[in-house]
Amino acid sequence: MKHVLILALSLFLLKGLFAFDFFFEEEMDKRTISFQSETSLTLYKDAEIEPQATFTFALEQEKPLYRIIGKFTYDGQKQQISTKELSLSLFIGSVQLKGGIFTHPWGSATLMHCVDILNAQDLRKGILDDLEAMKQPEAMISLSVYTESSTLDLLLKPGFSPSYLQKEGRYALLPAQFATVTLQEMDTNTLQNIGGGARYTIRHRWLDVGVLYFNGYNPQAGFENIEFDPITFAPISADLMYTRYQLFGIQSSMTKGPWNLALEGGFFLSEDREGTDLGRYNSKWTYLAELSYTDEKTNAFYALAYQGHYILAFPSSPFAVDMMASYEGKPYANSLAMAIEVPLYREKVTLRLGGTYQIESKGYVLLGGGSYAISDDIELFTKGTLYGSASNMDSLYKNWKDNDSLTIGLKAWF
Repeated sequence: MKHVLILALSLFLLKGLFAFDFFFEEEMDKRTISFQSETSLTLYKDAEIEPQATFTFALEQEKPLYRIIGKFTYDGQKQQISTKELSLSLFIGSVQLKGGIFTHPWGSATLMHCVDILNAQDLRKGILDDLEAMKQPEAMISLSVYTESSTLDLLLKPGFSPSYLQKEGRYALLPAQFATVTLQEMDTNTLQNIGGGARYTIRHRWLDVGVLYFNGYNPQAGFENIEFDPITFAPISADLMYTRYQLFGIQSSMTKGPWNLALEGGFFLSEDREGTDLGRYNSKWTYLAELSYTDEKTNAFYALAYQGHYILAFPSSPFAVDMMASYEGKPYANSLAMAIEVPLYREKVTLRLGGTYQIESKGYVLLGGGSYAISDDIELFTKGTLYGSASNMDSLYKNWKDNDSLTIGLKAWF
């Protein structure tokens, strides 16, 4: 009941904002209110059946001088309400000022990113076929200035949201050394943890190039003040900590006909420049290349991507966070990803296939699915996920090998 009251209050406040004209009464009013329901059943490898019901409410009002968006999702199984977006945008000529809770993508690729760092990941539902769906909306302010051939983005984050660190359950993320450790959280949503950055993008015919800078925190947690059991010497408690870093990055996109080549790269300069603090992540280089093809006749999409990173001053201690996140103590990691999406029968049917292969650990995830548009507002869908590894090396995909699943469900829009 508490969650329902919160949602009702949010809708009431948004309705009040929609009713109040900030500027001129004679402006054209574009108002949209939508409701989406998604019900499904998921069968896991261990024979567990998980029902799911989510309901999404979206409200949007747009005028030439402003836009208000409110989007909320209610999880019927967990009885939780989450805010997907709650924002206000102001338009003054070629300038857009936006503030609130939302996601803001950086990068030029579609399958993976190495410079899209403004929002933390949400892996509570495992690996999904939608990068934006695996992001946590965060409080931020953005200022965008547009010209015919360039765009300047300025971002400010008054604090940050850390990545969800699940201790147990299907999608647990804690390293084995810390599975039973009592963790002390830190408050990350304070002005002491303020972050900000900028991106400048130039467009010229078939080429887009952007340079970017960000000063903020790595949302992946590190550990400090670790206490050990005096008998077993196993860690029993630790404080979570986060590494401040600076990102100097570049992104580009080259399009010729149906082909697109996207490149991303960057250098993460850690506050622990010497690499002596075991609880903080070290500086690293990251790189990504993606080649995609879109069939102009059928709208079928094909893509292949390669991503990697190399960590500087790599530590040797088993309790260093870089060591715990590595594959058998290697300072580098590389992955391949692919995706195919094919619409059929005048786009009433869509088939999807995707996957990621982690080269060092030989771990993989395969994603398959399809959808059928029964009508304009009802869709039947199915999804399949397969985790595994071709080696005995520990990896996220190997740890999640019992989470293979098959889902069937129905979406409806009102």
